[in-house]
Amino acid sequence: MGGTLKFGVIGVGVPNQNLGGHGVYNGIGEVHGHFLRETAGAELIACCDLNATNGQAYAAKYDCEFYQDYAQMLARPDLDAVAICTPSGLHGQHAVEAIRAGKHVVVEKPLEITLARVDAILQAVEAEGVRAVVVFPTRYQKSFVAAKQALDDGRFGTPALIQALCRRYRDDVYYQGWRGTWSMDGGGACINQGVHMIDALLYLMDDIEAVQARYDTLGHDRNLCEVEDTAVAILQVRRGTLGVIEATTCAYNDFGDRIDIHGMKGSLSFAGSKLVDWQMRDEEFTFNPADYEPERHEEFHGHRLLYREVVPYLRDGAPCRCAVASGRKAIALIEAIYQSARHGGMEVRPEL
Repeated sequence: MGGTLKFGVIGVGVPNQNLGGHGVYNGIGEVHGHFLRETAGAELIACCDLNATNGQAYAAKYDCEFYQDYAQMLARPDLDAVAICTPSGLHGQHAVEAIRAGKHVVVEKPLEITLARVDAILQAVEAEGVRAVVVFPTRYQKSFVAAKQALDDGRFGTPALIQALCRRYRDDVYYQGWRGTWSMDGGGACINQGVHMIDALLYLMDDIEAVQARYDTLGHDRNLCEVEDTAVAILQVRRGTLGVIEATTCAYNDFGDRIDIHGMKGSLSFAGSKLVDWQMRDEEFTFNPADYEPERHEEFHGHRLLYREVVPYLRDGAPCRCAVASGRKAIALIEAIYQSARHGGMEVRPEL
């Protein structure tokens, strides 16, 4: 069909913020603005934030119109799509209202903080006939695409062990706000930081049958962080594989993320989205890490790749690996982890 999709952003971020020692432009809303501006077929025409000072600064930077009331922004007939970059516990409210206004939506991770709210988004999408996307940029890295294909082709045999590790560091300042609350963050290390590796693991192997978990708040002021800052889960996979998920925000000075898959025919390891080792019993197999390097080494490069696919999906219905229904699985597994931990580590079967 062609044409340009006109976008708005709800939640512009905070200028000059630095989250846990990691600069992220001026917040995730600006990440979206940055890549919308460079994506063919997309135009950023509006932004919205309760904080007028921040919103006006964002509007000036991206040459778009500022709204303090998102209902007014959604009323624009020329607005085609909305990127939702607000606190996690508001994603459902903002997504559903945008969908009911006839707009396509791009929702930052996590899709929502409970499975019931996720399902409300999915029901709205179906009822209104719009398209929606959840933001999981790791799925677009060429290393994960290659690993998924190899797993799908059975080249590892039946993997014996899988691990998804999120070993991050956040100081108490990070939790002075909506983060670290059950009501707005939905949890802690699992649903905020660990959700990326949990989703990546499910992208590679989504046949998790059961989980047993424990969690605690071990390193942060409990008056600031009411959720878990450390969690461990044991996974049982239908194909017979056993697995482990670890998530923490207490790993000074930040040890990053890791995924490992080990089988009798091969093993591989990711550090974040970087494929650092891949060994196969096949004598003809060779591994050159440079073959899996991203085209550009830039923070949040995955968002660039995502928008390249998202725009033709929203506009024309082209294939999209982050179509919104796929965001349900990570929340279902995290909800099962929390349920197990709250009940002393009992076995829970996630509603994947």
